[in-house]
Amino acid sequence: MTEIAAIHRLTVGESHSVRKTISESDVYLYAGIVGDFHPNHVDAVYAAEHLGKRVAHGALLPGFVSRATVELIGDRLTPPGYAAQEFRLKLLSPVFIGDTIETTVTVTELNVERRKVIMSAEIKAADGRICAVGDTTVKVLRATAEPAAEKATV
Repeated sequence: MTEIAAIHRLTVGESHSVRKTISESDVYLYAGIVGDFHPNHVDAVYAAEHLGKRVAHGALLPGFVSRATVELIGDRLTPPGYAAQEFRLKLLSPVFIGDTIETTVTVTELNVERRKVIMSAEIKAADGRICAVGDTTVKVLRATAEPAAEKATV
């Protein structure tokens, strides 16, 4: 299967959403992975004074865009496969610990010549707040030649 044929498995306008309630453990695990223990995320008193309550790391949000993207395009681009190329998100409203967010990606462009799939992304809290908007791009990998079948020797 060529990369051109694979890209045609998708349709401009199709979308997919994922939902997640952000827990305290999500925030602490992420903080531990990246080493960001800013008090906005881990100190309830400090966060209450400055933001109302503790917030999730903004950098955590592209991960939900990635998850929605994988669930939308999944194995439809495999073979030949694909790789994330770009995430652009504008953070509009904090995601607080305990918020349930819904992340939606929508295919906005299929660029066959450049082997790119461009999708819009929106992250919305259950209370209606738009937390982030942006887009993401994946690159469809080049098809590789199938290895020649080995001849059986008798």
